[in-house]
Order: sequence, then C-alpha cells, then structure tokens
Amino acid sequence: MEKKITAKVFRYDPSVDEKPYYKEYEVPWQEDKSGFMTGLQVLHYIYENIEPIAYDYNCRGSICGRCSMVIDGKPGLACYTKLTPGRHTFEPLEGQPIIRDLIIDRKPVMQKFVETQVAKKTLNPVEKSENIDYDLYWNTLERLNNCRECMLCYDVCAALKVNDWDYIGPGAMMQVAFRHLDPHDEADRVEQAVHSGLWKCVMCGSCELVCPAQIPHLSLLKRLRDDAEKRGLKPEGCDDHNFWKNSQ
Repeated sequence: MEKKITAKVFRYDPSVDEKPYYKEYEVPWQEDKSGFMTGLQVLHYIYENIEPIAYDYNCRGSICGRCSMVIDGKPGLACYTKLTPGRHTFEPLEGQPIIRDLIIDRKPVMQKFVETQVAKKTLNPVEKSENIDYDLYWNTLERLNNCRECMLCYDVCAALKVNDWDYIGPGAMMQVAFRHLDPHDEADRVEQAVHSGLWKCVMCGSCELVCPAQIPHLSLLKRLRDDAEKRGLKPEGCDDHNFWKNSQ
C-alpha cells in the first residue's frame, strides 16, 4: 500500500466564510533524510499541488517562530514537527484573531509588548563590563534573547484563558525577566512585573514545555517573585499555590 498523509486542515476566511470548517487533503509520502515528513512540508505540498491555503513560515529551521500552529492537538513549529504516514490535523493557535486559515493576528500580543514597554531597554550611562556575571549572561540572558516570538506559550497559558485577568502573558513576562537580570538595564522591572500580573501566572509550566528556545520560564518567574517579596510587593491575599483559586 502506498504511504500517504491525510491532512485535515482548518480553513477560514473571515471575509467570505460564515464560520470555520475543515478540509481533507491527500498528500503522498515524501520523507526526508531523517525518515520523517515535517508538517511544513505537508502544507507546502498542498499549496503547490492542490490549492492555496494560508499559513506562515520563513526560515524553515526552527529559528523564526513564524510557522507556529497546532498539529494533532499539540502546539509547535510546523517546520520542526515530524510526522509519520496517517491522519494529521492542522489548526491555528488558540486565543488570537484569525487572519485566514492557519495564520493568526499577532498584533494584539505585540501591542501588549509596546504598551507595557517590556522591550524598551534603559541603559546605564556607564557600562561596566567587568561587573557582568558571564555565567548568568550566557546561560540565561542569551537564552532569553533567543525567544522566537512564536507565541506557543500564549496558546497553552492557563492564566490567559481567564479573560478578565489583566496579564501580559508568558512571552512578555520573560522579556521583563530579561531586562531585570540585565546589568545594563536600570528600570524597575520587579515593580513592572507585579503590575503586569506576575502572581496571576499559575506556575503550571506549560509554557516551558512548548518553548522551542528552552527558556526556563518557571525559574525566572520564581526569581521575579522572590525579588518582589523581598521588597514587600507581593499582592495581599495570595500565595504561589492558591492564587488561581482565590482569583476566580
């Protein structure tokens, strides 16, 4: 029997369709040197040989984060998701407006970055490289700087699923942590983190599990919370374990 992939793809064009629907495509098996076929290869075949579908990508090397989506119920990068012959489902990330098919509108999240100024770096007038902890820099700051902005962490974030919470989200909070640990940044990032919903995270660790850059979300969140507690900035009536329950 000839090997193939049956791709069940989420389709939706807001300018034409009343509601989303799924469409199935038969894709011949074309394994690469690793013996697999990536999700992105499947989408390329559909687009080039069957009919146009909307999806995003750029580097094809798990660097840019543009091809993030949900494949078989698991959020990940299509270029890095290895498939075997059989049935597979392709869906957009949850919680964001859909532009078309598998492409989401990233502007609301990016606007949150701008509003909270998490990416605005405030440099000290004099940079003293001799005071830099290089172990911290290479093991933590450099990894934070490699964030793909793929938004996979937003897709799985339990805190963001509660719509009435004012939480900037895991990706933006990691940028706050980045600036907090940067010895050349002089803004008060701890206070910024608290005001941006630091204790609204439920510490489930889902963001860390899906992060392609392997950013240690939980340890960095704990670092921010510890530093906030030392300054008496912890909100009243909550602790690290039951804030989720108390806030509903």
